[in-house]
Amino acid sequence: MEPRTFCRNLCIDRVEPLAGMGAAPKRYVLLHWPRKHWRVPRTQSHLMPDDLGNAILTANAAGIHVALVDGDEIAFSHDGLIRRQVTPHEASDLLSQLADGGSLDGEPDPRIVVVCCTDGKQDPCCARYGFAMWKELRTRADPAQFRILQSTHLGGCRFAASVVVLPQRARYGRLEPTQITDFLTCLRDGVPFLPAYRGNPAHDAPRQVVEHAVLLWAARHGFSGDVVLEDETPNIPEAIVFDCGATIAGHHMRVRAENVVFEVNTRCATLDTYGSPARIRRWVTMSVDASADETSPRLLPDNAE
Repeated sequence: MEPRTFCRNLCIDRVEPLAGMGAAPKRYVLLHWPRKHWRVPRTQSHLMPDDLGNAILTANAAGIHVALVDGDEIAFSHDGLIRRQVTPHEASDLLSQLADGGSLDGEPDPRIVVVCCTDGKQDPCCARYGFAMWKELRTRADPAQFRILQSTHLGGCRFAASVVVLPQRARYGRLEPTQITDFLTCLRDGVPFLPAYRGNPAHDAPRQVVEHAVLLWAARHGFSGDVVLEDETPNIPEAIVFDCGATIAGHHMRVRAENVVFEVNTRCATLDTYGSPARIRRWVTMSVDASADETSPRLLPDNAE
């Protein structure tokens, strides 16, 4: 019997980059629900009353990602505040309140929250790689500094183990057990762990790629800092090349990114269902020129020569 093929392994074989896939919801709610009760869709999880399922949908429509989580007994959390105990009906009311623009009246929890997707009902990669990573993180992270949770689907199954770090909304992919020590150290220091970083959620995909390239360049040369992108172009939907100036720690450079086609299977289910993989465009760093002295970004359209 041939070994099973996983979408994560195909993603790696096709050299699909992580950078540029850091888009994240503006807000997250973490709702405690035992893993054994998770279902697809999550709004129909075992023992979940209809009013709570409907409140989750309402919150989703308002731009709030509601993750069902397990790993501790904190019932409800949002934006660094927690409620240790809530009934399903109270959770429904809280979600409706947040969806209407309200805030959560709760107890502050200053810990860094690491949410690891282990939703095997969505994709085998999340069970195979995500659950193993969650167990390792639980074992090795200091509970006084980190809250480590497993969760329902977070998106990006092919990037398993798929992780979201809150409150930064930073997304990581393909985390390996050998990287956990460095990963946790970076989170404590307030800097992204670049080998698994999917990009700054404050930027769109091409700017995520440029910023990531600058951070990598700086790390290889022994310094760090905030990246300033010298680009005022509001959006670049039609471009295939993005040429952008950037500065970090007083060092100026130009980064060239291109919109490249990759074959993609977003989930393991697509391997059997759809046959041929999808073809999507992804932004990829082509060059980093630290000797450049230009200051104006250039946007090259499809017909540029």
